[in-house]
Amino acid sequence: MTETTRWNPDKPFIITAICVIGLINAVQMLNLILSPMAKQAGAVYPIYFSGSVAISLICLIGLWLLKRWAALLYSAVLIINQLVLVAMGYWELTAAIIPAAIILLLFKHLDKMA
Repeated sequence: MTETTRWNPDKPFIITAICVIGLINAVQMLNLILSPMAKQAGAVYPIYFSGSVAISLICLIGLWLLKRWAALLYSAVLIINQLVLVAMGYWELTAAIIPAAIILLLFKHLDKMA
């Protein structure tokens, strides 16, 4: 394996960082799904968040491959998750800061994606 196949200089570092952060977030979401808080909120929310984690993981693979559809879909998932947190009564302004930053960074690098 040559150095050029291991490192893609066209991939912005921030996209790699978003993929790593997204993977950590997906693991944390699994903890949320299994928590008593999610069970108290109703049966629909654990199912929703399970689907959200699955879609997020697919998006992270797409982002790793620099796919534009992945950036758009991941942005939509992040926004919808915020709306669901509002509906659940668990939303806080601080919960929106990281997703908002991720969305802004994805759109900043959208032109580098196919």
